[in-house]
Amino acid sequence: MPKYMIFALNGPTEGEGDEAVYNEWYHAIHMPDLLAVDGVIAARRYKMMSNNRADWPYVATYEIETDDLKKVLDGIANNIRPFHPTFDRSKSGMVIAQEIDE
Repeated sequence: MPKYMIFALNGPTEGEGDEAVYNEWYHAIHMPDLLAVDGVIAARRYKMMSNNRADWPYVATYEIETDDLKKVLDGIANNIRPFHPTFDRSKSGMVIAQEIDE
């Protein structure tokens, strides 16, 4: 079965206390929502140590196994709750990659 990885690059808004609220929401709400989608088999978060885009302080990885990537991506789009107000959309990017089967 094909394997994919989503790399979600993101960060919080800059208000006082926003980072703590953002991290709590991400761990308690957002990641469980994504893990509940059929095909998403693992999720992890990392705090950036260095990157060439200072506006991406965090990266989350989502491992996917599926024969129908579109169905999984549709499931993500249709089944997660709205982003929390402390999720800064201007500090958000995403990469989807497919594992190379050698």
